[in-house]
Amino acid sequence: MRRAEFEIKDKSIFEKLLESANYGTLCLNNEPFAYAAPVNFIYHKNTICFHGAVFGRKYELSLKNQKASFSIVKEYSLIPSYFSGDLACFASQYFISAFIEGGLSFEKEDIKKAEILDALMNKYQNEGKYLNILQNLEKYLGMLQKTAVYKLEIASWSLKAKMGQNMKQEQFENMIENLQKRGLSEDILTLKIAKSLR
Repeated sequence: MRRAEFEIKDKSIFEKLLESANYGTLCLNNEPFAYAAPVNFIYHKNTICFHGAVFGRKYELSLKNQKASFSIVKEYSLIPSYFSGDLACFASQYFISAFIEGGLSFEKEDIKKAEILDALMNKYQNEGKYLNILQNLEKYLGMLQKTAVYKLEIASWSLKAKMGQNMKQEQFENMIENLQKRGLSEDILTLKIAKSLR
């Protein structure tokens, strides 16, 4: 990573990002251009899992080349230029992002597919109100045959957080004061994280 001050090596922060982010972007080799597809996903047993059809571009490319990268970005506060002065170059977006590389495979066993899909449902519809897939396997067998469940084994990862770490103390305190005054819901969370990374 070019800007070392933004690099985070704490795996617990990496895992929290994976657990809280709603989607990531899968990047596959499709020469001469890369193919990038945004997907909902679940971090399940140290693996990134998502689903799709057993046909189409994403599926075909994944069969040809199992090497993939995956990126996730979680946005925090937008920092307007006037927090620091009158020059436009002071404007910034605070964020935490992950870049992951690994190998793709497909889950073949219906029971394991059901377990992963139930984990996805619990993440995106945690109020329940659906028939559990694993517990009602017979009702879902037809759909399971038509569903590809992808697993990305994480070979390497890097984590970047841009939360004012490169600011001088006076600038940082000024930014904190401005976020407190503005008081948006994302500002409260940004303040907590920015202070913890200082």
